[in-house]
Amino acid sequence: MDAMPVEAPSTRLPHPALRRPAAAQRWPGALARRWQQLLSLFLLSLLLALPAISHAMPAREAVAMDYFEDPAGQMTADQIRQLPASAWQSTGNHNAKFGYTRSVFWFRANLTHDGHGSTRRLLEIGYPVLDSIDLWLSAVPDNGSEQAQQHQHLGDKLAFADRPIRHRNFVVPVTLQAGGTLALLARVETSSSMQFPLELWDPDAFASHDQDTMLLHGGYIGVMGGLLIYNLILLITVREKVYALYVAWVAAIGTFLTTLTGLSFQYLWPEATAWNDTALVVLLGLSGATGCAFAATFMKLQPLPAWRLSAVRALVVMNLVATAAAFVLPYSVGIKFSIVSAVLAIGLVTVLAALRANEGYKPGQIFLLAFGCVLAGGAILAANKFGLIERNLLTEHAAQIGSAIEVLLISLGLAARLNEERSLRESAQAAALRVQHEAREQLESRVRERTIELEAVNRKLSQLSMTDGLTAIPNRRYLDDVLARELEQATVAGKSLSVALVDVDHFKMFNDTHGHLAGDLCLQTVARELQAQALRTDDLVARYGGEEFCVVMPGAGPDGAIAVAERMRAAVQALAVDTGYGAVGITVSIGVCSLVPNHPDDLASLLKTADEALYRAKRAGRNRVVLNAGLVVPTTESLTELAISPMR
Repeated sequence: MDAMPVEAPSTRLPHPALRRPAAAQRWPGALARRWQQLLSLFLLSLLLALPAISHAMPAREAVAMDYFEDPAGQMTADQIRQLPASAWQSTGNHNAKFGYTRSVFWFRANLTHDGHGSTRRLLEIGYPVLDSIDLWLSAVPDNGSEQAQQHQHLGDKLAFADRPIRHRNFVVPVTLQAGGTLALLARVETSSSMQFPLELWDPDAFASHDQDTMLLHGGYIGVMGGLLIYNLILLITVREKVYALYVAWVAAIGTFLTTLTGLSFQYLWPEATAWNDTALVVLLGLSGATGCAFAATFMKLQPLPAWRLSAVRALVVMNLVATAAAFVLPYSVGIKFSIVSAVLAIGLVTVLAALRANEGYKPGQIFLLAFGCVLAGGAILAANKFGLIERNLLTEHAAQIGSAIEVLLISLGLAARLNEERSLRESAQAAALRVQHEAREQLESRVRERTIELEAVNRKLSQLSMTDGLTAIPNRRYLDDVLARELEQATVAGKSLSVALVDVDHFKMFNDTHGHLAGDLCLQTVARELQAQALRTDDLVARYGGEEFCVVMPGAGPDGAIAVAERMRAAVQALAVDTGYGAVGITVSIGVCSLVPNHPDDLASLLKTADEALYRAKRAGRNRVVLNAGLVVPTTESLTELAISPMR
């Protein structure tokens, strides 16, 4: 259905300075012709696919059911099991329908297997908008007494992830024993229409049928999405209200049908259980409002008898009220209001299309033909539900196929309408505007190229400003930014943050003895090894200053931090630096602070505590790791040392 009625676009010639260039006028026409070709290809593909999608649906086992209506909704499963057989009534088939009701309904059925051994089956409830379903499955031995076997709680009030099988419908796996009986008892309570279509599937047949069904759903969504994008392009190109209304209508009706089939709940909002009900009412109301408004603009009702436009406006308002009421009224009331509003909108639009077609208006004829496809699809679906025609994928999804053809035909009508209106307009300044357009594009191209170059230079400069020139690891500036960010995140999340300060032992002596080049090589070697031992992607090794390095370990507690620090100490101890006169071994001392910060301003205390731990490591003989107690506000008196002996 469609959105806000307004006047038909004017066909007056615009001022010469505002006219579109000839290329801009020809482009929508070329796009329309290409779209006509795609539509013809789609319809041909649909005809060729009919033999495949119209075959009988895979075999499933019919489930004969009885039902009991519980108006008060107070009875328990044990009480229901005690009811006499006369209290139950047969549903007549596997699909029980009772319309909108406040009663709770109970259903019972016996599932049997006449083959050999046990077999696995899938129990499908093919109505995805039921609020609450309780299933009890009980094995019935030869003596006839039931034994509790399984209880399942289902419904669209539960998050999608809570379903036993992730499927748009409610699917429960069951195991049937040869010659045995599995008694099913179901309690169903819902604010939507009370329907309980129950089917028992062989898993392979179910998978095959589901693949075919998803192919149809995917095709439908693809068609609607393609139309949406196509008309968005036209809207941007011609800037006419009719395309905005058409886009709104296609988006509303397409999303409504995917929500009704359970696909929106499965893929778009699997956790939004409350919105899932509200969405149906909202989308149905928006479909009616946008459908009426689009029809009024598409069929140019403005100069015609005033009652036509007045009726459209009244129904637009009615459908918008139904949309808004969805947020305040109970679902059972809101959905009825929306259904009535939408049915009235469909009826009015059909009458108006027939009147305009009778008056010889071609878009009205196209609109009537398009609505005829929808009505035909609905009639086929109804005949299928009443058992008048064979049940297959084509008849099961006739409404979706009809609506897809409808929006395709109307899209063609829009394209024809666009060509007709654009053919009335000529461009007086096509050449000048074309030159201006080309010049602007050249300028934009040069600006884009220059922008890309500047961005690349800025990225390189930014990287250089954050990298230590000697060791090629992050520098102190980058370290300070990371520490501030990690400290704030740890404070908010209440998680541990560990920092290790690493100092190369006797570096000044090494540097004085072997020279600055050897000293630089020593720092580079240590930096590479520290980075190699920082195995977690979140850990950071940066140069702290001089011969000191800093290791930031987000989320690491004392044990984890000590393990990383000791691994680094041992790895550096195993290294040797080539001084040009022989290899010289090196060691490091490491001070570790691990805490759960209380305030983002604890950065200075964190580094101070790690530095004090490093000082103690050096005083204890170097080449070792010292850990503090992980205090929130560390002090010197609260430090406890863990001296890890060198591994020699």
